[in-house]
Amino acid sequence: MGVDLYTLKKRAILVLWPDGGTGAVHLLQLAVANALSPDAQKAVDRAIQHAYSDWKSWPVVPERVVQVGLDGAPRPGAPLFAWAQKRVFCFDGELLNPVGFLGNKELGGFAFRSIEDQKWLNDLTTAREIDEGRARVYQDFWTGKTFQSGQEFLAYRRGDPGFHGFDERGVCAGRKSFSQRLAKIRQLIRLIEIKGEQASTADIQFLANLRAKAAQLGSCDHLHH
Repeated sequence: MGVDLYTLKKRAILVLWPDGGTGAVHLLQLAVANALSPDAQKAVDRAIQHAYSDWKSWPVVPERVVQVGLDGAPRPGAPLFAWAQKRVFCFDGELLNPVGFLGNKELGGFAFRSIEDQKWLNDLTTAREIDEGRARVYQDFWTGKTFQSGQEFLAYRRGDPGFHGFDERGVCAGRKSFSQRLAKIRQLIRLIEIKGEQASTADIQFLANLRAKAAQLGSCDHLHH
């Protein structure tokens, strides 16, 4: 897994906004996986050229896009982004702050799903996976203690005052070390990213692992605060 290239498609779907209106949202489709790999450079160039060729007769690029995979099929849970760029491609590292997500498909289009609703649905999925034994989620990263049930996990995520799974003294004691580790990981990510096309296959694989760990620790850091 590495940095992926996405290109804009003329195809659009209707999204039903919370205010009752509808709007066309164009597809931002995965074009080349592992785009930083030297072996993928020709495919990246072709995808970008095709995207510009496809859009050259359209003077205005869309305001909002939805991220989809190789098959181009929009699905509930796909992130929606505001498209402020003047180009018709981007790399997945640029897709940082979704404005919402696709909800369920309805007769008039796809419902809009808020960021909060998507987070709650993700938590419900995680809770179910914990109960089914398909996921282990840390209750305390530093001691290795995990949530023992989906209900316990959801109670913590809701900020239930009755949940006492964390030892606050232990969290405070480990916070400085935690922040230092997260900062080190982010520094390594930047060092690999600036290599660009010079990044090796090992670099790209290591980068994916670092990003996953940074996301995990970043989420934990947010929860601790």
